[in-house]
Amino acid sequence: MFAEEAIMMIPGWNAFPQALQQALLRQSRVRSEKAGSIVFHQGAEVEAIAWTLKGHLFANVHHANGNQTLLTHVPVGRMILFNFVWKRTPLDRNFIAMTDVELLILPRGSATQLLAQFDEFKMQVIDSLTERLNDLDRVLYTHKVSSREACVAAFLVDCEEGQKGSRRERHIPFTMQFMAECLRLSRPFVAKTLRHFADRQMVALNYGNIEVLDLDGLRQVASREMM
Repeated sequence: MFAEEAIMMIPGWNAFPQALQQALLRQSRVRSEKAGSIVFHQGAEVEAIAWTLKGHLFANVHHANGNQTLLTHVPVGRMILFNFVWKRTPLDRNFIAMTDVELLILPRGSATQLLAQFDEFKMQVIDSLTERLNDLDRVLYTHKVSSREACVAAFLVDCEEGQKGSRRERHIPFTMQFMAECLRLSRPFVAKTLRHFADRQMVALNYGNIEVLDLDGLRQVASREMM
């Protein structure tokens, strides 16, 4: 994807003044990350603002026993601030591309200049940080409030709703083991729950891929709280 095409996909683009649009077009670029790769790993010197354009990007934390816990799934169109804080944080957490991912990158120096010049860009960053806080709220709900079945449903809903437009992934390309580690549930329970959803025609299971068929039904399951 060319930067000119990609940049028009970011939220709020049409409301930006022409001067801001031209500056973003000159200074941004598209970066592609292969599935399984760490995106701007913690401690890297790169500092940038980025928008997700395609694919499933996760923030996660690794434990000493080798397991990983989902922090947030990053929906397409979301703005992320890479390494502004994390490179000084002594935690083993990263952004990981679970599928091929495309990002629109704006270096920190360029972003700082645009923030000083354009109020519209300041509001874009504030709105984006608020959305990231909402992402965290959803994950806290998934892990702390919902029942175990609702936890799996909420994971599927979050991943499905995060894909937008004609370039969205058709399947949720995660293994049951990955879901189990992210959600801190047993693999047998995740497998049983997915089969239960498949029996109710909410999802289709095809050779390890999960296709969401009934998003509204999964939302209803995800909204149930523990008694």
